[in-house]
Amino acid sequence: MAYTPPQQACTTRHAIILVAGESKRTRPLTLQRPKPLIPLLDRPLLAHIMDQLVGLATRVTLVVGYRADMLRAFFGRTYRGMALDYVTQYAINGTAGALLAVEDAVTAGQIAPVDGSFFLLYGDNLISQIDVVGVCQQRYSLAALPVGDPSAFGVLDVAGQRVQRIIEKPPDAPPGSLANPGIYHFDAQVFAALHEIAPSPRGEYELTDLIALLAGQHPVGYHVCQGVWIPIGTPWDVLIATQFLLQQRAHLAPAIDPTAHLAPDCTIEGYVQIGASSVIGAGCQIVGPAFIGAGVTVGAGCTIERSVIGSHSTTGTGCYIRNSALIDAVLPGPACMIDYSVLDMGATVGEGGALQAQHVADVRPVAATGGLVDVTTMQQRGVVLGQGVIVAAGQLLEAGTVVFPGA
Repeated sequence: MAYTPPQQACTTRHAIILVAGESKRTRPLTLQRPKPLIPLLDRPLLAHIMDQLVGLATRVTLVVGYRADMLRAFFGRTYRGMALDYVTQYAINGTAGALLAVEDAVTAGQIAPVDGSFFLLYGDNLISQIDVVGVCQQRYSLAALPVGDPSAFGVLDVAGQRVQRIIEKPPDAPPGSLANPGIYHFDAQVFAALHEIAPSPRGEYELTDLIALLAGQHPVGYHVCQGVWIPIGTPWDVLIATQFLLQQRAHLAPAIDPTAHLAPDCTIEGYVQIGASSVIGAGCQIVGPAFIGAGVTVGAGCTIERSVIGSHSTTGTGCYIRNSALIDAVLPGPACMIDYSVLDMGATVGEGGALQAQHVADVRPVAATGGLVDVTTMQQRGVVLGQGVIVAAGQLLEAGTVVFPGA
């Protein structure tokens, strides 16, 4: 591993986050929402990303496209003290094309000029502030993540402490090669460089080409990641991110809203958060870390282990829910079994229904969770239900099933 010098104070105060894509690979979770609004515990994916900028950035520019109105409506003009701008990428023409959209917005007077250094982040990866600060140590720099299977990534071609280029999905890169996790540090001079790169064969302007161009003109450094990196590329990654966020809280004391009602004989083990006005029925066992939102009703005799039950959901009696993410207003019926599954808003599982899971050994997890989620957990596959999907009473869905609305 390359030497990482001690970090100095970071003076960069602007971040640009790319959130324009439609993300077909995360369907059905992104049929009705942009990927950055996929709920993870108590807030959406993009909020978790911007949380890592608090105390660092004062301005965030969101490059939006698919269902941009939902992002604007949710986040508004500020988030935790950071001013938010929105730039529409009308032509989804690549990651560097998003920066061209920012330049066009500045030229049109729609946003303030980008006249200093800035971070560039992807809007679908959970990251750590330590790595944002890490790329800030040099004028041009990007994060680097050692990975076991480099063939699935863009891999950094480095010479000493400098990046020469990024090679997309090289078939012969050795394990431990440095992948590109999508955390960059640039300054306003890159906008001129954007006009020197040509579209790729697929007609897109690529950040990989921008890095190669910059490397020929300036030193481009890299920072080896010290925090976490969890990409959300499929619905199964939502499970990994959920388990990670729960495990981050595992050392905390239970957080039960005073307006929640718990039956006297229910059992709480470990960290469990229960939201306002929720009701936990008699004989329930909740094994943490677990998160239960506001206005949830958990029927008597249920067992919930290491799962999220979103706000305004109602479970029947005798349910067993393990390692799953149930988004708001989900309705698991009596005696149902849900294992390592993701249920989108309004999904219903009838009485005695079962969403099975299995371990898939040939899945190669790419998330770096700092040891909070083990590989075996990341290799589990249950069932994904889209918004409003109804599983009939007594129906069994096999592991790996993905059900779209209307199916």
